[in-house]
Amino acid sequence: MPNESDEFDELLKNFRLNPDLQEQLKNFHGEEKEVSILFVNLYGVERLTQQMEVETRVELFHHYFGVMVETVFEHRGTVDKYIDSTIMAVFNSPLPLEDHALMAIKAALAMRERLPEINSSWFPEEQHPLSIGIGINTDRVFCGNVGSPQRMDFTTVGYGVNVANHLSQQTQQYACDILIGQKTYESCAEYVQVRERDSTQLKPEGNPFNVYELIGLNA
Repeated sequence: MPNESDEFDELLKNFRLNPDLQEQLKNFHGEEKEVSILFVNLYGVERLTQQMEVETRVELFHHYFGVMVETVFEHRGTVDKYIDSTIMAVFNSPLPLEDHALMAIKAALAMRERLPEINSSWFPEEQHPLSIGIGINTDRVFCGNVGSPQRMDFTTVGYGVNVANHLSQQTQQYACDILIGQKTYESCAEYVQVRERDSTQLKPEGNPFNVYELIGLNA
C-alpha cells in the first residue's frame, strides 16, 4: 500500500504533467489560506558573467534554476514565478502540505547546501562566487487566479508575500543567507536553530516584525 509521501509525489507528478489538472486550476477562483512563501535571490551573477557569451550565461542560469527548482519540488513546494534571477516558491498551495513552514525551511537549507556545487562547476577559482539570499514568511494570503480575461495565472498575493520578499533582500544587510519571519519560526521553533536579529518593517509607517537568521536544524 502506498504511503502518504508516495501519494503526494504522485499528486505532484500529475500536477506538473497533467494538462487537464492545470486546466482545472484556471477555473479555480481562489481562496485565502495559510502558506509559507520562500523567495531566493541570486547575488554576484552580473559581476561574474560580464565576460561570458550569451549562450554560456543562459547555460549557467539553466543549471542554477534547475538545481533550485528541483529542491523546491523535493520538499513539496510549488514554484509560483520567476522574477529575473529571483525564484518565488509557495508551500501549501495549490497542493496541501500540513508542515509547510518546516518544509520551506528544509528547502532553504538544501539550497544552501547545493549552491557550492554550482559554484565549483562554474567558478572554481573565484574567491567571491555566487551567493543567495533567502526569505521565508508564513501568513494567510490569497491563492488563486489573478490576471485578465485574456490571461489568468495561478499565484499567491498579499502582504505576507511582500514580507517574504523583503526578508530575502534584507539578508545582505544582516550578512547572512536565510532569514525567516516570526510566524515561520513559531510554527517550527522546536526543530530549528536561529539567531534573533533586529525587528524590521516594510515601510517607515508599517508595523515592525521580528526577524530570525536561520542557522540550521536541531540535531
